[in-house]
Amino acid sequence: MDKSNPIQRSLAAHCNGWHTISGTMESILSLSDVTYRYKVSDTSTWKPWVKRDGAGIHSIDLEIKKGVILGLIGPNGAGKTTLLRVISGIFTHGGNIDKSIETRRSNIGHMPEQVRWEGRSTVAETLTAMSLMHGSKVDVDKLLKRVGLSSRSDLILDNLSQGMRQRLSLACALLGEPRILVMDEPLNGLDPLAQRAFCNLLKQLASKGVAIIISSHQVAEMADLVDRIALLHHGQLLIEGTINSVKDALGLNADDVDLVDMICAATGIAPDDVSMDLSEDSMLPFKRLGVEEE
Repeated sequence: MDKSNPIQRSLAAHCNGWHTISGTMESILSLSDVTYRYKVSDTSTWKPWVKRDGAGIHSIDLEIKKGVILGLIGPNGAGKTTLLRVISGIFTHGGNIDKSIETRRSNIGHMPEQVRWEGRSTVAETLTAMSLMHGSKVDVDKLLKRVGLSSRSDLILDNLSQGMRQRLSLACALLGEPRILVMDEPLNGLDPLAQRAFCNLLKQLASKGVAIIISSHQVAEMADLVDRIALLHHGQLLIEGTINSVKDALGLNADDVDLVDMICAATGIAPDDVSMDLSEDSMLPFKRLGVEEE
């Protein structure tokens, strides 16, 4: 816990000293005090090349565990995508991750939020090309069957539905048999049946020891899928644990708890005070959160 951080100190006191609610599964990736800030133009000077720190993630401590599905929950702009890119080795960062960028890139499968699969290439041709670029030997037919696309292998990309596009993205992320699967809003745009099929596949992967990190801004759609959640707001990890333990720690007893309830309980913001105002990109993640100091 960062003792200089007013949110973490207040929340830790509320949770009897625990910021992360511990588990016993094997840790395969550990993040400590991880920070990343985007560089944006400094409009206060006439020099257009001068940059300053913008939005990002701040002082993230997190354990990724074998066979565990972790849901990153937070509103748009909370830092979910940034954190996933840091974990995947796309962004360099401050702080410490116990595996090098090269090791992470070879052991992590990354599925972006939306891939624009377009063109006249077939599904099988596309996956074959991706496997060659990845440098991994793969049985394309077996992998397509694994993600439910074996009957669509000859379909061209222009004719894929949203669900099929997501399955193809997942197949690409699974190239090389990754130990960790990182997925950015993978359920977006899927109908309920496709969502269920997708979730069933992720549970199968987790049962084989794959660690899965999946982002969403919907608590409800995560409830039956994830083993643990990590609540992000303004680039900061507020609390992490099972959904029930997080609800208990935040004093939330209702079954239909949503993201707003969790954010308000964790930060001290009253629901009636939630506004449409956007945060300045230059502010520290915890600057405007209304948490009293001890």
